[in-house]
Amino acid sequence: MQSISVQSAQGNYDIHVGDALLQRVGATIAQKMPKARVAMLVVDQAVAHTWAREVEASLAAAGLRVVTHVVHASEDNKSTAQVENLWQCMLAQRVQRGDVLCAMGGGIVGDMAAFAAGTYMRGIATVMIPTTLLAMVDAAIGGKSAVNLAMPSPALDTSFQSGGGQGLPQISRQYLAKNMAGIICAPAWVVSDVRTLSTLSTREFRCGLAECFKHALLADEPMLGWLQTHSQGLRAMDPARLIELVHRSACVKAAIVSRDEREQGERAHLNLGHTFAHAIESMLHEQVHHGEAVSMGLVAMAAASQAAGWWPEANFFHISKRLADLELPIKLPCAVDRVQLQNAMKRDKKGQSGAVRLVLLKGVGCPGVLDAASEQVINAGLDAIGA
Repeated sequence: MQSISVQSAQGNYDIHVGDALLQRVGATIAQKMPKARVAMLVVDQAVAHTWAREVEASLAAAGLRVVTHVVHASEDNKSTAQVENLWQCMLAQRVQRGDVLCAMGGGIVGDMAAFAAGTYMRGIATVMIPTTLLAMVDAAIGGKSAVNLAMPSPALDTSFQSGGGQGLPQISRQYLAKNMAGIICAPAWVVSDVRTLSTLSTREFRCGLAECFKHALLADEPMLGWLQTHSQGLRAMDPARLIELVHRSACVKAAIVSRDEREQGERAHLNLGHTFAHAIESMLHEQVHHGEAVSMGLVAMAAASQAAGWWPEANFFHISKRLADLELPIKLPCAVDRVQLQNAMKRDKKGQSGAVRLVLLKGVGCPGVLDAASEQVINAGLDAIGA
């Protein structure tokens, strides 16, 4: 087992990465939170009848009363309405301040559950049990939790360009303002059991690789090389390689959030490619998963970095090719109006006064923030992904 310590003003916590860790969850919670009597297990329906059974048995064996709440994970479902359902369930089950909520699943379930736990009775302890690669290396670390806000967007209905093609996916008629309501509340513990990755679909596993690639760009060239060298072992789900992948990638994020928990500076670098990605996802959330949007966002980021004069050698690193080699998308799957994408980027919560704020690279391991990106820079990014 690998262990990572995360520093937090709300209390330091550990990330444990290993194989066959689920059966130890109950005993560890009993040790870390001796006052807990109820364990609220909020679980993604995708693992409710498989991996969640191990956790339920472990919690019960530790003497905790287990309340299981199954959630259907989707971006549309990551809402205030679903959080209220969790609050009502905790209230009905007499969950108290000393009790614990275990969030088990991918990033969507982790976001909803941690938001509910962090606001119920002004906050109860949360244990994150990510079961997707994306959640293990990103969503479960750092204490951020949030839900989407939905808003109708007539422009999305009228500006879709089909280009005359048949059978193109239709753009959603509802714009999702990504992660607009949320908190920062550190978890008590994060446990990542790489066995759970064996039941992921190939598509979901690749989505996680996009965030790992982002962390490699933020870290250094050796990590980029490691991903390329070990891609075959990762695709074969070799447990040793998976543990190393999750540990390496989680270490990048853990170090950054330890230095800047409240996103006063460096933590913003974790949004590398995400202003483009969130705009793509907000419009195509029914067709494009988060990791896929991140992959396209990183392609756009590299082109924008070059256009801004920050990273003249971007082409040398073949970002598009490396992502394609990981079988991740590098172009939009359908025709999308560029003005819509630009407007979605302006609505990103990290922008200021309508200006588009981009995290770009000056080189591998050298990120920075461009506070007001020019149209030329933005358009260079959108050109790169076929917008």
